[in-house]
Amino acid sequence: MTVYNKLKCLFSLEKQGSAGMDDNIRFCTEADFDNCPAQMSSAQNERMVLLLQLKTLSVSSFSLPFGKNGRVREALAMSFKPLLGNEDDSMLMIPQIIEQSSEMTAGAVWFVSKDEIEKIETRTGDGITFWPASMALVSEIKGNGLVIWNSEKGTSGTLFKNGTPLLYRWTPSSECSVNELERWFTEYSRSMDIPLFNIRTVESSAIPSGEIQRAGKETLRSIRGAASLDLSTKSADSVRKMESFFATAYSTARAALLLGLLFLLLSTVTLFYAILNKNAFEKAPFEIYQIAFGESSNHPLASSSTKIKNLSINGTNMSLEQTLSNLAAAWKTSVSSDSVRLDTIRYGTERTEVQGTASKTESIESLRDSLGKNGFTSKIIDIQQISGSGMRFSIGLESPERKGQK
Repeated sequence: MTVYNKLKCLFSLEKQGSAGMDDNIRFCTEADFDNCPAQMSSAQNERMVLLLQLKTLSVSSFSLPFGKNGRVREALAMSFKPLLGNEDDSMLMIPQIIEQSSEMTAGAVWFVSKDEIEKIETRTGDGITFWPASMALVSEIKGNGLVIWNSEKGTSGTLFKNGTPLLYRWTPSSECSVNELERWFTEYSRSMDIPLFNIRTVESSAIPSGEIQRAGKETLRSIRGAASLDLSTKSADSVRKMESFFATAYSTARAALLLGLLFLLLSTVTLFYAILNKNAFEKAPFEIYQIAFGESSNHPLASSSTKIKNLSINGTNMSLEQTLSNLAAAWKTSVSSDSVRLDTIRYGTERTEVQGTASKTESIESLRDSLGKNGFTSKIIDIQQISGSGMRFSIGLESPERKGQK
């Protein structure tokens, strides 16, 4: 018979009504565990809850003015720094959230030696949920009062108020009897003004398994936060990682929100600035044209292009009429037409070129000088010897103003 089947025989109960979530949970005492020689392991669809008397366990209630799980662990770690010390890895901190809203979180926080839990886990294996033994019987005191659990290994008690564990204490059986532990809790309750209406004392070796099952399942149904309680190292690590994840996610989301708000603010300011300065932007081209050219224009861009183009030609070019007039005057004062003949006049607004033939070089130079005296800046561009002892020449003509600008 497997270990699981042995446990199943120990905890087998008649199932009443339709199967529910509670039917998949079995509660096991330390005495039951000691009767199993091999390691325990949970069945695939069944959750095992091991009820323990932990020597190093302690508990304290808390109430915090915020509802973020990520901040709960940080606040508890700061509040219980003296208990955790600098090396908080040696102690497991397991928050049990009992009540939570957007503005508050209340519950209890359990502390236990990691070494004590790990020693138990080497015997039980993974997949077992750990509870304080007294937790299974909270339903029998209606969430208010004292539960004492006695066994050969020791005596432990837990004080509850409205389902919240307030105080836990374990003592060896040789040092403190059940009655002595009960008196200790009674005196403590009186000093703290906590009414002690109900007291439930349990002998681990005498309580029937069926009674533990019924009480434990009723605790799960009636006591808030009981279903999520697990003192194992795996559970503690999972809770810490989950809270760390949510804390990081919250910080990231908050940073993204602030960045988005900043971007929205800058966009809004830019929009209002553009609206307020719309007229100034529209008037800028007209004002610049007025300053540059000393006059107004309905189309400053087109007018500016025309002005710049005209600046390059006004006062530096000759019209065709003026060019021909100056050329005729130079021709009259030059050598006779028998020695020089004009063949081509190439007129341009910036440059004019005359081509012709002459019988000798002196005649060409005389024409050039005459053109220079009649409104041109003239320059012989080319002279070529042609058959028949003549010469072909080209003279370039420019207005004196344009020559001066180069």
